[in-house]
Amino acid sequence: MFSRLSTSARIASTLFRPAAAVGRRFESTVKVGDAISASSPSRPAQEAPKKKRPIGGFRGGLVGFLLGVTSAGAFGFVYLIEEYQKATSLVLSSVDELERSSLKVREYVKKIEAVESDLSKLRANSATTQQLAQVKADWRKQNDILTRDHLELKAHVWEIEQDVDSALGRASSAKAKKTN
Repeated sequence: MFSRLSTSARIASTLFRPAAAVGRRFESTVKVGDAISASSPSRPAQEAPKKKRPIGGFRGGLVGFLLGVTSAGAFGFVYLIEEYQKATSLVLSSVDELERSSLKVREYVKKIEAVESDLSKLRANSATTQQLAQVKADWRKQNDILTRDHLELKAHVWEIEQDVDSALGRASSAKAKKTN
């Protein structure tokens, strides 16, 4: 009968049964010296056969409690492992993203260094404002010298032309040009 019922049903059935139906008798034990004697009006203490007691309310409750704690601990452990795996995968994905970002930054740094080296080469090869002013002044001097030399040569050619005209007896070529 007890094997089919659950623990709580067995506890309830034993608690609400009358004492006569259970087959128990109220006995008192008195300690006399080293031996314990049970006083019973109907039968002596030696004749009482040992019955296998069903699981009592306290032992059943203890087993249920231990079973509940074990199952809750197992479910908690499984949940903890799943959360740990989720957190680990999240950390790994953020580490991968950080690695990609650092590679991009390295590429940008290389590009910036290349631009800076090109800029320093251009600065070394380019002229400053002072150098440009010096070149401009030199060019003006050279232009003035060339203009003066040109005018001197023109005057010299005109003198030679005058000498040739006077030697040949002709009128000056300037006058001839005016008459034509």
